[in-house]
Amino acid sequence: MPRFGLILMMTAGLAVGLFADDRAGVPETLPRPDGKGADMSKPVQVYILMGQSNMLGFGNAGGLADACKNKGLYPYLIDEAGDWTVRKDVRFVRVMCSGSGPSKTYNNEWMTIKGNIGPEMGIGHYVGHATKAPVMILKSCIGNRSLGYDLLPPSAEGYAGDPNPAKRPTSGPWYAGVQYDGDIAAAKQVLKELRKHYPGAGKYEVAGFFWWQGDKDFRNVEHAANYEKNLLCLIKSLREDFDSPNAKFVCATLGQTKKGAGGAQGQILEATLNMDGERGKYRDHRGKVASVYSHPLSKGGGSSGHYGGNAETYMNIGQAMGKAMAKLIMNSPGSVPGIDVDELDSPLKRVYKCLVSGKLNEADKSLRPYLAAAGSKKEEQVVHARELNDYLAILVEGSIEAMHGFRESGDFCQLRDELAKNDKSHSGIPAYDSQKETWAADLTTEKAIRAIAIGDKLSAIFAKKERTSPAKFFGLVNDFQKEHPDSFYASRAEAEIAPVRAAIRKVFEEVSALEKLGDLYSKFETIKESRSRFARIPEFDEANERWVAEAKDPGVRKSIAAGKAYLAVFADLAKLNDQLESSSAKNNKITRPSKRAKAEERTMASHLRKLKALAGKLEKLADKHAGGYYGRAARASFQAYTDSKGQTLTDQREK
Repeated sequence: MPRFGLILMMTAGLAVGLFADDRAGVPETLPRPDGKGADMSKPVQVYILMGQSNMLGFGNAGGLADACKNKGLYPYLIDEAGDWTVRKDVRFVRVMCSGSGPSKTYNNEWMTIKGNIGPEMGIGHYVGHATKAPVMILKSCIGNRSLGYDLLPPSAEGYAGDPNPAKRPTSGPWYAGVQYDGDIAAAKQVLKELRKHYPGAGKYEVAGFFWWQGDKDFRNVEHAANYEKNLLCLIKSLREDFDSPNAKFVCATLGQTKKGAGGAQGQILEATLNMDGERGKYRDHRGKVASVYSHPLSKGGGSSGHYGGNAETYMNIGQAMGKAMAKLIMNSPGSVPGIDVDELDSPLKRVYKCLVSGKLNEADKSLRPYLAAAGSKKEEQVVHARELNDYLAILVEGSIEAMHGFRESGDFCQLRDELAKNDKSHSGIPAYDSQKETWAADLTTEKAIRAIAIGDKLSAIFAKKERTSPAKFFGLVNDFQKEHPDSFYASRAEAEIAPVRAAIRKVFEEVSALEKLGDLYSKFETIKESRSRFARIPEFDEANERWVAEAKDPGVRKSIAAGKAYLAVFADLAKLNDQLESSSAKNNKITRPSKRAKAEERTMASHLRKLKALAGKLEKLADKHAGGYYGRAARASFQAYTDSKGQTLTDQREK
């Protein structure tokens, strides 16, 4: 039966590729794949999956068969005969390497079940359903890797590899970022040999990334504290490395971690949820990044035990990640998913252009008479018109839901701004107009007027961030929180300065650990470095007053002096080793073997004399500061030198 005008209640039978979230018509159960290939005239849409062992996949295939055949779950995975279905429009490729070592291909086939699974099955089926173009699900990951070190991306602080994408990965020992470099290189090798991995393919586009990780990071306080910062860098680096600035990004939380959890797992959960473009902290992520809260989808167990191998956990989380990506694809500017503009007649091409440019009311105005005259149109064009109408409905419903969300949360500034923004693009659409007066009336209430004044005040503070010192900005936000503790905007203010609070807590933890160890020199060096960042922030200044008083104590000053002297020995040792390396390089250029041997003998004799002198300084420090932290360290380092028969000198501080 033809539909006239804009219909907001979607059916489950939308055309392939046209669906958003559950509330806007995403089918809870996908149809079985039809066995047909994709339109190979289009570039392959590549989605790269990264993370650690749970992204790698430990979902038991036997348990999945039971879920499908005996519980009626995931019916699109099995055909009428009870065999696994095959998607011939989605290619699944899995590669793995350790660090920057050589990679091995483990999967290269049309998407089907061939053993244990990860989230790729749910992802691949939903993304494949949402895309007419050929799709490649490319998984490149290995277990037991942290974002804070092994997977550290090049744009993150502390990355130790080659920052040049053309030259990575770096040969040599394990370093910060080595697994990131290896995983990227392995994925690029697949794309370099595209036809080998996707028969008949001509071109490709990296359309998106999926990330499910965090287990190893929650075991390290520093990695957990920096997870959000590193996740932002990961998104940036992936887009740069694959030359795909518009690629979407979907990440999922660890299944065992509930909202409100504290500690390191809570930090990782909050960091992951903060990425979400609709409900997170970063406005520029809207329409580009989505987060999946996995706890309600998990069937028990935790990431460390791979959720007991429960296939339903992997399928549920994979489906949710796939749906999230489908929504991002659908809302991408510049195209209407599932619709080829070249197949449309002239009136529908105008509708298409209106949808792409955001002129939704003009699209609606054109679609109404077109659908009303459906009987006089070609059947395939009427189908396209209904698909465009469905897509329009989803966009409008999304706007309405967003407006309701602003109203319910108390974000009246956003409600006001979006109402003004949508006025030109949505006015005239009945479903939107029926709500507009209510929202406008809401903005005239005393509650809204007060909230808007508070919100605008916070916006004015945020506008000063770039031209204000970090400490002064923190103070402005902190004062705002004290003045408006119960407002909606207090939480937004806290989100803005939460990273600073976390960084200060990290300093406190480091200082406390060094204090317990007795490493007072390092303790006060850490404090000294932190002052430039955190001075004039009350919670730091309060602690700093105690530290300043403590530093005047004669015993503390003596310990600091001992530490300075101890580290000076090893600074001299570093210079000495550089000199040895330089001299050895010069000796290697000597062509006559006998002359080169004598030069090497002289170089080593000189090096060992100087080494002995440094060891002598350590022995004196050990005697002078016996019983203290650096006295013990000096004694242990001198003993290691003696044990090596005067050949090596190494730092033996307690860790």
